[in-house]
Amino acid sequence: MSTLRWYGAGLLAMAVLLVADLAGGPIGADDIDYGISESMWNQLLGLELVTLFLVLPWTVAAAVLALRGHGSAPLLGFAPSAYTTYMYAQYVLGPQYDSYQPVVLLEVALTSGGLLLCLWSWSLARALPAPPTTPRRQRVLGLVLLGLAAFVLLRYLPGLVDTVGQSPIPTEFADAPTFYWSILLLDLGVVVPLTVAAAVAALRGTPAGVRAPYAVLGWFALVPPSVFAMAVVMVANDDPNASVPTTVLLGVASLVFGVAAALVLRRLFGPGRATPADGTDDPARVPARGAESETS
Repeated sequence: MSTLRWYGAGLLAMAVLLVADLAGGPIGADDIDYGISESMWNQLLGLELVTLFLVLPWTVAAAVLALRGHGSAPLLGFAPSAYTTYMYAQYVLGPQYDSYQPVVLLEVALTSGGLLLCLWSWSLARALPAPPTTPRRQRVLGLVLLGLAAFVLLRYLPGLVDTVGQSPIPTEFADAPTFYWSILLLDLGVVVPLTVAAAVAALRGTPAGVRAPYAVLGWFALVPPSVFAMAVVMVANDDPNASVPTTVLLGVASLVFGVAAALVLRRLFGPGRATPADGTDDPARVPARGAESETS
């Protein structure tokens, strides 16, 4: 219980740092000189709107649950922690600062702090009971995760196929190519491999594979809406790189991912999830084949 409370305090500390960063960004005083183009500024504004209205409340809710000793807190807290790591690594690398700025230290703290909280979330989740499951449910979740990995990969597929032809990067990143390559590195080097690994673990029915879909789907419930918000702001501000069809597609994808995440994450609040594990056998292990007749 005391460990969960410390974990909750860590989430609250991350929330405070997020607020501090938002206060100086486009959604706040807008006094941070990122040295970026108008298109990138519009995207940053959309990202910060999602951080304010979705990520921060999620972080605080997970922190409160942790402080109350609820077993769902680590898997819920993984999503905003991973989001923070993913997004603020781009804040450090993308703008191509030509001098030291105080905000860089804040962004580094958010990146490293988010990563530490990700690892802590997973460590705590392994020690806490996971909701009961069935082999059929695990197969469905494994296939869903493979679909999510494919969705991310498809974004880069045309360029990867045409590497010989040297396809140009998207025009909105023309003045900030480091942003694009940092996102590609995170997506193809981290998100896709870890999502595939989670899918394989889920299909195999391992204890880690029972927990992993909650962590991965939580991340997908936060990041695609931020990309959708970027596209919306670009359209609203008549950005020359805006695309209405792309915005609609991202909106539909965000809605689908959000509904899928809600349907899965609600199982974290089932019976027996209010307190940490008491040392009994791990309830996360997938039941024997005979249990497939249970309601999925």
